[in-house]
Amino acid sequence: MRMVTASGRSRWPIVIGAAVLVVVISGGIAYTATRPSPTPNAAPSTATATPTPTPTGTPGAVGTGDDVAPTGCLGGQDRNVNMVLAAQADAKHTTYGAVEVATAFERWFWQYPYPVATESDEIGSKVMASTANAAWKDVTAQYARAGDDPTQGVVEPGTSFHVSTTNGLWRVTEDSTADRVTVELAVGYVVNGELSPTKVAGMGLVMVWEDGGWHVETGTVVDETKLSNGGNRYTGGC
Repeated sequence: MRMVTASGRSRWPIVIGAAVLVVVISGGIAYTATRPSPTPNAAPSTATATPTPTPTGTPGAVGTGDDVAPTGCLGGQDRNVNMVLAAQADAKHTTYGAVEVATAFERWFWQYPYPVATESDEIGSKVMASTANAAWKDVTAQYARAGDDPTQGVVEPGTSFHVSTTNGLWRVTEDSTADRVTVELAVGYVVNGELSPTKVAGMGLVMVWEDGGWHVETGTVVDETKLSNGGNRYTGGC
């Protein structure tokens, strides 16, 4: 694992805020950062862990049909492969469906201790798109290369963490189509069971519709300005 600059090579979790680090994990790149500390007079609040967005109206170029806005919890509260597969099975062929599956994938992927190898292999075979490259599909190898410090110090090495969609943001890019949707996400770190008021993780993913469901094809550079200023809040959170 090595440090690189944030320009031009985004694939795995990004983070909105200061002091951005880019972590190379095999075929993917994880962006992670900490926000500036709150002012001395302001007590940390999970309600302000992400910027206040301006709703974008109809996201991207994809219809929403009779779907409901993303809750951030499709598939259930668990952070295991069954949750991701349930979200994939339940998500509709809509913008919102793509967002929910991308969110479920991030909730599963960005956690430590890592999921067991059997789960990673199942994600690689069932959730990654047929057009994804081999490095993306081999999640087990990515975890092995990351070791016990996947966030490169944002969270202390070896410390338990996951992410929560509570107060999170999502955005669909303008060039999205009915079968190919680019999703940008920003969610909060939960460290040792506590939602952090200062740490935010995110991800840019290209989702493709194939074989009757949404799949992860590749990553993308996240437009932090558009996501923080024009992102949409999840209607739920977990």
